Amino acid sequence: MVSQEARDLLKQLVSEGVSPWLSARGPEEFETSVRPPVLGVDFHNALAPPGSALTLLQRTCDLLRPVFEATEGAVGHVSVPVSPRWAHDAHSLRSAARALHGQLARPNVLVRIPATPAGLKALADCLAEGIGVHASMVFSAERYAEVLDAYVDGLERSLASGRSLGEALMVASFPVGVFDAEVESRLDGLGVGPGDEVRGAAGLAVARAMYRLREQRLSGGWWRVLRANGAPQPRLLWTSGGTDVGALIGWNTALALSVDTLEEAARGPNLSGDTLLTREREAKGALVALERLGIPLARVADVLETAELGRLQHDWDVMTRSSGAAPAAPGSGHSSVPGKGQP
Repeated sequence: MVSQEARDLLKQLVSEGVSPWLSARGPEEFETSVRPPVLGVDFHNALAPPGSALTLLQRTCDLLRPVFEATEGAVGHVSVPVSPRWAHDAHSLRSAARALHGQLARPNVLVRIPATPAGLKALADCLAEGIGVHASMVFSAERYAEVLDAYVDGLERSLASGRSLGEALMVASFPVGVFDAEVESRLDGLGVGPGDEVRGAAGLAVARAMYRLREQRLSGGWWRVLRANGAPQPRLLWTSGGTDVGALIGWNTALALSVDTLEEAARGPNLSGDTLLTREREAKGALVALERLGIPLARVADVLETAELGRLQHDWDVMTRSSGAAPAAPGSGHSSVPGKGQP
């Protein structure tokens, strides 16, 4: 169960425009957490880990469906991953996403696709077909700009085909904690002292740059045309952020938290309002300072993408072997989420 202090923190987040997402370290922890009121009342969305059983994923979608319908699709989503082995194959990613979306058969499912160059193509194709997507592993503002380009491309094609744009929902996630850990390690190697102002600033600076970029894109004339035709606003999701939940507060954003992390955060300081809006100057200053110290942020993003794909592939293979199932081949019509309960 979630304590009253944790519920109060969740209410504060929602009042600040931050949507809470339930996350877990693995299928067992996720299954333990997928029950009311934890899901549906406390958490309004869920980030399913690889290896989750098909029946559990469907039950998760069903628990959140009342929230999804009551908010007209603004929240109430479940993000489910495709196999990372297709990360550099746009055709296979698209086929796997279609198969997974069809097998789950729930309107509030988002297919989680890594935002590699191939993933961006698959993402746009899915949106054009009315499949909601979660663009994961976005490690830079430059890559997020490409994600937004793919989003608009998918919406334009969906509109041209006469499809309702309300189905083309997109969430993009930035692993803040993973990015910070890599930069902090590099700062250690450069001998930068613990009291230097760049310490702990990298993840927040990139998040602020992404937030500013999104606000700029959503102020354009063409976006207003898409919005008038029912296009939902893309949401930014912060993951791996630790217990300092007050560091990343901004309207139309989301925060992934496990129940344990939420409880720990509830014992910390209160929220102090928006930390993202109109903070782009601070963000730029921090990023410039890091570059001057010898932290090539574009290189950091590339290294993290490669490392994260390797980790995901390893975890996926372990869970596939432990479940006794193999990842489905794209276009096979079978789910690409291995786990017990798999048909």
